[in-house]
Amino acid sequence: MAKVFIKYNPFKLETIIEIDGELIPQNSVLNVGSKRLQEWVEQLAEFLQDECNEDYFELDFMGTSMDLEDVEEIIEKARKKGIEIELTHIPVQEISNMEFAIEEVFDEIINGPIEELKSKDLQDAFKKALNDEFEITVVATMSAGKSTLINSLLQRKLMPSSQEACTATISRIKDTDDEDFFATAYDEFGNVIKSVPNLGLEDMEKLNAIEKVSTICIEGDIPFTSTEEMSLVLIDTPGPNNSRDENHLKTTYKNLDESSKALVLYILNATQLGVNDDSQLLNAVANSMQVGGKQSKDRYLFVVNKLDQFRKGEDDVESSLQKVRKYLADRGIHDPNIFPAAALSSLDIRELLNHPESVDEDLEDEILMMARKLNRNEQLHLEKYATLTPSIRRKIDEQLRLADDGDIMNLETALIHSGIPAVEETIKLYVEKYARTAKIKNVVDTFQKKLESSKAFEETKTAIAENTERHAQIKEQIRQIEEKLNSGKEAEKFKKKIEEIDVMKDIKTESRKLVLKHQRSVDEFLTGAIGKEFAKNEAESFIENLIRISRESHSKLTVNLEKMINDNLNNIADQLLKEYKGKIVKLVDGLGTDNLVFEPLQLIAAELDFGIEKNRILDTATYTEKVKVGTESYRNPERSGFFGSLKFWKPTTLYRDVYEEQTMVSAQIISDEFSTYLEKQNRMLIKEVEGSAKENIKQIKMDYYRKFDKVDQILRDKLKELETFTQDESLIRAKIAESQARLEWLERINEKVNKIIDIGEVVEV
Repeated sequence: MAKVFIKYNPFKLETIIEIDGELIPQNSVLNVGSKRLQEWVEQLAEFLQDECNEDYFELDFMGTSMDLEDVEEIIEKARKKGIEIELTHIPVQEISNMEFAIEEVFDEIINGPIEELKSKDLQDAFKKALNDEFEITVVATMSAGKSTLINSLLQRKLMPSSQEACTATISRIKDTDDEDFFATAYDEFGNVIKSVPNLGLEDMEKLNAIEKVSTICIEGDIPFTSTEEMSLVLIDTPGPNNSRDENHLKTTYKNLDESSKALVLYILNATQLGVNDDSQLLNAVANSMQVGGKQSKDRYLFVVNKLDQFRKGEDDVESSLQKVRKYLADRGIHDPNIFPAAALSSLDIRELLNHPESVDEDLEDEILMMARKLNRNEQLHLEKYATLTPSIRRKIDEQLRLADDGDIMNLETALIHSGIPAVEETIKLYVEKYARTAKIKNVVDTFQKKLESSKAFEETKTAIAENTERHAQIKEQIRQIEEKLNSGKEAEKFKKKIEEIDVMKDIKTESRKLVLKHQRSVDEFLTGAIGKEFAKNEAESFIENLIRISRESHSKLTVNLEKMINDNLNNIADQLLKEYKGKIVKLVDGLGTDNLVFEPLQLIAAELDFGIEKNRILDTATYTEKVKVGTESYRNPERSGFFGSLKFWKPTTLYRDVYEEQTMVSAQIISDEFSTYLEKQNRMLIKEVEGSAKENIKQIKMDYYRKFDKVDQILRDKLKELETFTQDESLIRAKIAESQARLEWLERINEKVNKIIDIGEVVEV
């Protein structure tokens, strides 16, 4: 039996693993580096088995309670494979007090003695990190109850639920904890069309009805969470075939992509599985879930809605969920996080609980009957089927225990049975486990970089002041550095080096590869139509499917092109920074310069407009031909008259084929025309991609030149300050004392910052 110790710090992304008291070697499969626990924990049992050649282990896990649940889940699965792991948890500091400690340190820094730490850049970085938004994308096909689910989460009827009113726009609902909602509607170019205070359901219906509206940004209260934890943003995306412009579909695929950090609520209609829209979206989900381990799986919550709508004798909840699991497995999604739900019942119950005065008697009776149904029928206790962690399961059970008063029409217990509170608790856990830990790490990283820079500067001051015999030499070095900084020759040399940095060749190659890759899905569809001919209504259906596949392919293509461009822009930004750091190293060693951060501009790709093309392609492919539609009988003319009647050997009735002209459409012509059109659009897309990339690279270089000039000036100022420490010893004694006091303050603050995310064992008193 091997004894294993694992210490995992989610704030530093540090993992220490010991086996029988020895640290694992660098080449071990258990050496996970700076990966998040959820990226490797699913392989933990097999890794231990391979490393130790044993099937039984004692594991001491030192980590947060959130991460402990993931370890417990994996141990349970390992047991079924014959691998026994006896687990002991060593409790550590949890996340709850860290954000408060961060704010305390920030206040101390702002009120401290170091002026450069009070810069607007640091304050902006701190505020951005603390107030960073966390997106939750809500995805569903038509009739899945997406708007009703969002309304239930908002605990009010805000999003229109009729199909005509709710499918045309993207809505971004940001949590501000404000009771009243405020909306701003934008067109596809980002221009404001209308703002609406005190937003209500009727206002949203009117905004959705405005043809030019592309996006509606809403601010208000998302009740199940608080902005003190994280500023949540619910993104309501239109269905794949119901959006008003191509950008909507692109947004959906972008948020489903494996590079996205957004949590995804995927709504499935329990009464209607297997629509085409679902298949396409779920393929994207399956691809995304193959990357990133358990965290990728945790990112998708499959909410199976309308499970309270089955009538007696129809499918029950368990068999319905079994069908859902098989349906997802057939599309490559295994062991999904399933959350059965009755969103409409939940919304109505919350309406009655929160605003009883707004519910009329008839509706109140209906809601009470629904509550009775949810409470009485144990099959409809939907929370018991949900994929819940042990801590959430305990929390839900405790909520039920406190709410249950024996009343069969108890609204609070019925609300829990609707499954929606289980979804909300899971969202909160995901935010805490992934988003809040990342937020804390980002803030602390920002502090540490600034503190290290200031500390290096203060240490340099002291070193110069104390090294009196080299003051003349140091003065001369500072003069030479300033001369180089101000030299037009050096600046020109640096600029030339920067101009030589180019990634356009890579962008051109990669963009063409991506276009060819995404063209294949359309080509495969067209290949199946070779040699076919359609009636006009069949041709229209064929083209509609072709357009759908093309739009989806194009949306995925624009997302992948954008990722590729951003990767290349980040690469050039890194090269620029590297060159600048090289320049500074040549000038002076030991003066800490600030890291430069660049956020790449988003690529706006060309959009396809299929409306006109559909009619043109149909006209080109249409032709008329005579088609046999049946036979008709007629009297034989040879049997007419007196002599004809004597020709008894001739038949009295003859038959002939009946033809009529029909409009036909050639599938081959459709394929040829559509392929030509797509090829033209792809050429235009590549041209725009390359043009955009050139402009972005130009803009990056300009931005960096300005930033470098600013940093050069900061360096000049620091050099001047350092020069003051080469003065007569009697004049600089006070400066040395001041610098020493600053260093002591920096050491103390740095120690506080490190303690924030340095998880330690909690000792019970």
